[in-house]
Amino acid sequence: MNTKRILSILAAVCLTLSFASCSGTSSAYDNGYSAKTEAAPSYYAEAPAEFEEAFDMPGEGGMNNTSSSSAPKAENDLAERKIIRKATVNFETTEYESFLEALNACVAGAGGYVESSETYGGGIYSDYYSRNAAVTVRIPAGRYDAFMASVTQIGAMTYRSESKDDVTMSYIDVESHIRALETEYTTLLEILDKAETLEDVIMLQSRISDINYQLDSYKSQLRKYDDLISYCTVFINVNEVRRATPPNESTLTFGQRITTGLRENLQDIGEGFADFAVWFVTSLPYILIWAVIIVALVFVIRAIIRHSRRKKEKKAIEEYMRSQNNETKEPPHDGR
Repeated sequence: MNTKRILSILAAVCLTLSFASCSGTSSAYDNGYSAKTEAAPSYYAEAPAEFEEAFDMPGEGGMNNTSSSSAPKAENDLAERKIIRKATVNFETTEYESFLEALNACVAGAGGYVESSETYGGGIYSDYYSRNAAVTVRIPAGRYDAFMASVTQIGAMTYRSESKDDVTMSYIDVESHIRALETEYTTLLEILDKAETLEDVIMLQSRISDINYQLDSYKSQLRKYDDLISYCTVFINVNEVRRATPPNESTLTFGQRITTGLRENLQDIGEGFADFAVWFVTSLPYILIWAVIIVALVFVIRAIIRHSRRKKEKKAIEEYMRSQNNETKEPPHDGR
């Protein structure tokens, strides 16, 4: 088998596979998505005559016809779509440790797992010594709704966002590329067994290596899709607060609004006194130190003032005595 014949066969294979891949994607889109495709057929024997049979168009007995005929009629069937679901939920809680324990129980009950967890806060300089947590959990798609219903009951939810990403067409496109590459791979292996020259062998092995690389990339992408589809991702943010956010006033009656407002104000006043008491007690060492410094300064200032006054009084007395002495030393005046 000479090099020119090898090149012509490779060109025919690539062109045919490209057309078959496009046809497979279009057929899958029109007829719906089949859950799993079978492995590429291995009945390609001789080149190039058998290629035409192997790559018959849909409806002519070829590979694509088998896949299309076995695919379920799932047009507009959401159960057959490939949906990636994500959600973000924010919570406030006054019982931080208990909330995290309840959250872990909900995740375990749904058959999920914690993908990542980050906690921060609680330091001496943080506001009210509050703590926060950012938890990413993965929940089986079939139990996602039950998990969301249970987790929203364990704390005060302040934010919720959900999204659905339909990746059906991308998924089908990746599968079509994999089928085409697997078919080309099988055919090239059969041609390699019949190669006669070293140049042909090197050329075929180079193409086979390239196909292996592409297959690994596509299969990795498919595994990533499967993981994101089968397990939903939920981002949960937990904030520790001294008291939970009150309910929306629009849902309360007039009396409930008054009661809620009074309760909130009384709590603010009570917390203000408590904060002041805590600040005063914890600041006593600093207060005592400054008190000692201020008292010492007062005594020093008073001593300085007293000394200044005594000095002025002494000076005044000396001047008075000097003036008296001067008067006694003056001679008496003659009356004439």
